[in-house]
Amino acid sequence: MSYEFLKVNVNNGVGVISLNRPPANSLNEALVAELDKAFDEVGNNDDAKVLVITSEVPGFFVAGADIKMFTQMTAYDAWEIAGELQRVNQKLEDMPKLTIAAVGGYALGGGLELALSCDIRFMSESVTIKEKVKIPAIGLPETTLGILPGAGGTQRLARLLGAKQALYYIATATNINPQKALELGIVQELMPGAELNDKTIAFAEKMATKATIGIAQAKKAIYQGYNKDTVTAMQIEQDAFMKAFASEDASEGLKAFVEKRPAVFQGK
Repeated sequence: MSYEFLKVNVNNGVGVISLNRPPANSLNEALVAELDKAFDEVGNNDDAKVLVITSEVPGFFVAGADIKMFTQMTAYDAWEIAGELQRVNQKLEDMPKLTIAAVGGYALGGGLELALSCDIRFMSESVTIKEKVKIPAIGLPETTLGILPGAGGTQRLARLLGAKQALYYIATATNINPQKALELGIVQELMPGAELNDKTIAFAEKMATKATIGIAQAKKAIYQGYNKDTVTAMQIEQDAFMKAFASEDASEGLKAFVEKRPAVFQGK
């Protein structure tokens, strides 16, 4: 499948979606539509066990939405585009594969919302933009424009940080530097900017050799059970356990443990 603003590559069990809409990967309707198709392409590819989203634009993951797009919209248009952005990000979160954002620069507004839809986030400690080294930031600055995050940001950040903390960062539109993002648990690891993509893909390749069905079922149990009552959540976990247990990978993993050898998982 051909794209204008991104590339899709699958190698060594890892699907990589590389964003490339200079100067800052701003989200417009065309890029969102391409992400929607790319998620389907990788999601339906059995050779891709893990998905990585990265950027080819120096210093930027996604700087946010294309503001010019908003200036042409009615309130109903805004309602529709928010629903579309939420749908595409939800498709990413619901994908039964481990998804990783390599945040190699600024991730603001819709860019952070995209990253929050991934299961894991790695971030660069510094970035180089036009030969100048800078400390990147993530954040949800929409309230400075008189609006609010509409692609899932209010909900995912609140589930990650708690309601009060999320409201603080959204209301103040505070940019969060890499070290603070790590302390808050928004990102799982910081890496040198020049090494981020290679290290993220190496991590993804390692995860692609794991019991991906068990990981997918764990992801389902966590996300679907998180806001349910305990009884319902436990039932979701029980069903997920049964589905993982029925896989060939579970048989291989248990047998390998008994035989004291490394397991060789096939994702079946």
